[in-house]
Amino acid sequence: MMEQWMVIPLAQTGITVNLNGFTLLFILMALGGYVGYQQGLRNLLTLALWSIIAYIVCVQGGTFLVDVINRLWINAPRFIAFLIGNDPTLVAPLDPLITPGFQVPLFFRIMAFIALILLGKFFDSKAAWKGPPKERLARPLGLFVGAFIVLLWTNAAVVFWREFVNGGGIFEGPVALFLNTLPDVSILLPSLIAIFFMILGLLILFNFPKVWKP
Repeated sequence: MMEQWMVIPLAQTGITVNLNGFTLLFILMALGGYVGYQQGLRNLLTLALWSIIAYIVCVQGGTFLVDVINRLWINAPRFIAFLIGNDPTLVAPLDPLITPGFQVPLFFRIMAFIALILLGKFFDSKAAWKGPPKERLARPLGLFVGAFIVLLWTNAAVVFWREFVNGGGIFEGPVALFLNTLPDVSILLPSLIAIFFMILGLLILFNFPKVWKP
C-alpha cells in the first residue's frame, strides 16, 4: 500500500512541509497528550470511557450493535423463563430481530458516535471524581489518556471516511486530503483499550481502600 503524504505550504514562497500519515497522527496525539497532561487523569476519565463505548459500538466491526440486539432478543424468552422459575432449556429461542450481517448505515453510526461523545461531555461535568491533578501519577496518566482519546477519535474519522469513499462517496479539499493521509490503526486499538482498562483496574485496586478512610 502506497504511503500517503500531506503537503502543507508555509508562508514563505516555495517552502513546503511534507507530513506522512504517522507523523501527522503523532502530532495530533501529542496535542491530546499535552491537554491531558494539563488536565490530569481525573478530568479525562469520563470522556475516555464514553469514547471507548462510542468506538466499540459505532466503529469497530460496524455490526456490533446489531449482534447485541439480536442476542438479547433471541434469548429473551429463556431469560424470562429463568426469572419465573421455569427451565430455560425447554424454551425455544426467538428468530433474530434484525437480519444477521446487517450493518447500520454509515450516517447513523456517525451520528451515534457524536451523540455518545456529547453524552460523555455531559456526564463528565457531573463526575464525582473530577478534580485538580494532585496525585503523583495524575499528569503522566493524563498525558496517556489524552493521547488515547485523540487516537480513538481520529481513527473513527478514518474508518468512517474510508467506508464513505469505498461506498462511492466523493468529497475533495483539505479535509479529504487530511483524512486520506491519516493511517488506519484499528488493529492496535483493541490492545490499547485493554491496556487502558488494566491501568484503570490497578488504580482502583490500589486506591479503593482510601475510599473507606474518614
